[in-house]
This record gives sequence, structure tokens and C-alpha cells, in this order.
Amino acid sequence: MHLKHTADRTDIGRQRDHNEDAYLVQAELGLLAVADGMGGLEHGEVASATAIGTLQAARSILEEFVSRVDASPLRASRAALGSALEQISEVASTRIQQAVKGANSGTTLVVGVIAGGHLLVANTGDSRAYLFRQGRARCLTDDHTVAAARLRAGLISQEEHDRSPYQHMLYQALGTTGELDPDLFDEPLADGDIVLLCSDGLTGPVSPTELDSLLRDEPDLDRLAQQLIDRANANGGPDNITVCLARVDGGPSAEDLERDRATFKQAGITSALESVDLRLVRHFFDHRALVEGEDLPLDDGMHVLLTGEVERGGQRFGPGRALGIGALVTELEQPSARVLSSGSSLWMSSDSYEQLERRRPRTAARLARGLLVELASKQT
Repeated sequence: MHLKHTADRTDIGRQRDHNEDAYLVQAELGLLAVADGMGGLEHGEVASATAIGTLQAARSILEEFVSRVDASPLRASRAALGSALEQISEVASTRIQQAVKGANSGTTLVVGVIAGGHLLVANTGDSRAYLFRQGRARCLTDDHTVAAARLRAGLISQEEHDRSPYQHMLYQALGTTGELDPDLFDEPLADGDIVLLCSDGLTGPVSPTELDSLLRDEPDLDRLAQQLIDRANANGGPDNITVCLARVDGGPSAEDLERDRATFKQAGITSALESVDLRLVRHFFDHRALVEGEDLPLDDGMHVLLTGEVERGGQRFGPGRALGIGALVTELEQPSARVLSSGSSLWMSSDSYEQLERRRPRTAARLARGLLVELASKQT
């Protein structure tokens, strides 16, 4: 997707003597990326530049995958693009190790690609991706730091995290010898959404409240990018600061997407999912239109109703209800349902569920727990 409105800035900050951040904006490809060389390590600037250079070298490959998603934004084409982003991260990691010749080095890398009405984000490290919608910036990524992992596990409080000496200690980054396992997130986009990718030089000194205020009050992206940099510096500028911004033109309304997101979050099958799980599993679902009077097959996967109403076996089912669970977790025969009023659903095929099991087994296990509870309680 060609992006009409983008902006980017990078700044050394107030307390560093050189800039180890690197970034890339390719508006015609719908791509944004930020890499933050690991502070205090040798050749951090080489690591970040190598990561961004690897992305640039893969442009022709990415163009092919992006065009497929633009033409048909189904799960298969989005998954292929996601796999390409993960493989590029792995190639970049190897090239960094070769470039620094054994020196202690590494970098974060967060990449966002806007295609087919979706934002696909591949993330390693603690640079972040945000989606600003309806006056609020929602963080789409999880920091790969020791302190953040302990916070997600419930071992420490937010206050303890903010004081922790491990809040900037990465447990995975490109260019290191550890296992590389990027997170992949997939968000449908609404008209007017703003996508922000940034290094922790922004999110450290700028609070969530300040971030919301700046994004809400300044419509011009170029001025907004500079204001974000200025605010981080005004708050001490402890690190290099990089921001990349893009505004989405066209697509469904924010109200519709937020309604669908709330419905999915509140559905019975998602009761065992944590916040990160909800974001991870969205990549494994397809959006399907339901047409009044047609049959909804339930033998090819599970449907989570978002809008509309269906009937099966004399019972009516509406938004939030999951049908076809047996196609994923049992071998029970699944009859079709009749669509009583047009709407939409999120559909997960058996193949997609198997891919989730391979890619994120813990998330798949939590989803299966919710599926089985729903199946047992309502005989779906």
C-alpha cells in the first residue's frame, strides 16, 4: 500500500555522544522500520545500520509479498509476508555477526508493513510499534527485556519494573548469539489511523499520557515527529530518539473495528488468553462476510461471530459466540449454520490452528483451553 502521509526524525538526544539508531521509511512499499543499536556495546551503530541495510536489500522480495496481500489480504498471503519479515530478521542477525567480527554488538528491529488494510509488525527487542486511534495510542509490541518479561509474568509490579536495573537488558536482539524469535502481530487498520514506530529514546522519557496528547493535538505528521523528539529531549533526552509515522487513508471506520475487537476480546473462547495472546492470535484469523440466507459451513474451521445472527439446530447465536469449535479440537461432525442476518466473523481454519501450535505453542494451549471450556459448557 502506498502511503501518502509519512514523517520521520532521529536525534542524538541530550546525553549521548553519537547516534546508534537507524531507520527506514519506504512509503511506496508501506514499510516503516526502526533499529536501535544496543547502548554500551561496541559497534551498536554498525548493527543497526546493517539491520536496516538488510531490509533495503530485500526490497524486491518484499514488493512481491506486499502486492499479494494488497490483491488478496487473506491469512495465507499475510502469513507469507510475515514469514518473509522473520527471515529477513534472521539474515540481518547473521550479517551483523559477520560485520562486527565477533565484537559484542546487537540491535533491536521493529518493522511495520501496511498492506491490504492490515499492519503486520515483526519485532525483536524493545523498540516499539503503536497504533493511534480514537484519541489513544495502543502499544502493539512487547518489550523483550528481562524486566518486562517479569512484569508480564506477574512477578513484579509496574513500579518495580520502572525502577528495575533490568528494564533495558534485552533477552533477544539481532546480532547476538542467542535464539532469535521475533514476535509477529497483525492489526486491521481503520481510516485515519496513525502508525508510530520508535526507539526507546522516545518511550522512556515520554509518558503514555504525553504521547496521547501529542498525537491527538498535532495533525501534521512532520510537525508531530519534531514535537515528539522535542518532548523527549525536554524530559531529559537520555538516549537516541527515532520516530517514524504514517497515516492510513481509507478503510473501515474506527468505530467498527473497535467494536469487533471488543467482541473478540469478550468472547468465551478468549477467556484464557492474556493481552499478548489476543494480539498474537489475530494473525491466524481471516475476516469473513456473512450473507443473510446463506449457509455457514462449520466443518472447515471455527467462526467467532462479530456481527449478525445465525441459526443452528433451532438455536440463535449472535456476536461473541464461537461456532465450529469441534473442527479444531475434536473429530465431531459439524453441521452448517444458517445466516439469519448479514454480518461478519473471524474464521480460523484447522491449518491455521496447527500453524499457531507450531509458532506459539503456549498461546495455542491457552486458546485450546478456552475452546474446550466453551465446547463443554454450550455443546458447540
